[in-house]
Amino acid sequence: MQNSVEALGMALRAARKKKKLTQRGLADKLHMSVRTIIAAESGNNNPKFETVALLAKELGLSLDEVVFPGSSEICVPKTVVDFFSGKSDDEIQAYISFCQQIESFKNKK
Repeated sequence: MQNSVEALGMALRAARKKKKLTQRGLADKLHMSVRTIIAAESGNNNPKFETVALLAKELGLSLDEVVFPGSSEICVPKTVVDFFSGKSDDEIQAYISFCQQIESFKNKK
């Protein structure tokens, strides 16, 4: 089983390669040492939060995706939670049904 630091390292490496960046290129862009990038990707150490945040931003990863891999599919954005707060279950279900109807109309076009 993989620990969270190893998962973080794998996510960072995959995102860097997807952007076709070398470790040196990423380090230069962020004014970091190559050793910092290597250490973060290796999963052998626990990088500082600031380092993780900078890497995630540069690589286009959300911090939730990096820190909690696999949980993004159950994550509800705060704007959605705020929108539905204070509404009854019936109101929420009515809105969901309305959205589903709109989607079906769009798909028929």
